[in-house]
Amino acid sequence: MLLSDPNGSLPELEPDADGAPVCWEIISLNDLKQAEDLASRKTAVEIIARFEDGDYLLCQEFRFAVNDTVWEFPTGVIEEGETPAQAAARELKEETGLELLSVEKELPPACYSVGVTDEIIVPLFVTVRGELRPCHDAYEDITPRKMSVREIRALLARGNEKITETCMLVLSMIPDAPAHTKEETR
Repeated sequence: MLLSDPNGSLPELEPDADGAPVCWEIISLNDLKQAEDLASRKTAVEIIARFEDGDYLLCQEFRFAVNDTVWEFPTGVIEEGETPAQAAARELKEETGLELLSVEKELPPACYSVGVTDEIIVPLFVTVRGELRPCHDAYEDITPRKMSVREIRALLARGNEKITETCMLVLSMIPDAPAHTKEETR
């Protein structure tokens, strides 16, 4: 699809070495008609979830782009008319079977994978409860895991797992559990 650019907001690209025209290519969840439609709405949520006992929710999901499973936080599209919190509750139920108890913090919208998409994602820190169940259907292959701080530290220390950038950054900032918590018994 070619976008109109009546305001000239996109830079002109020089032809490639063979003189062929060069164009911008992206993947978008937005209804793109002109350049101003790029990154025009909050398109997805990323859910950093903790259980009531302090453990974290991580998912292993098959991602075709790397032909492997990747550790990540649950994510999902914000449907028309949904708030980020409503999208998070729906996605958690669909992908993990969990119930969203509360939104502890909603961060400002952020650009995501800007080299290939105009997706604007809303990170949410939430508390969840319930029984985990995997989501294996025609569109998703997700195995959710409840993980203690100790298990997360071991995952990061292995260094051979595929982990999304946001997940790696957030997990690496989790403080070690104090000695008087349940961690010492695990």
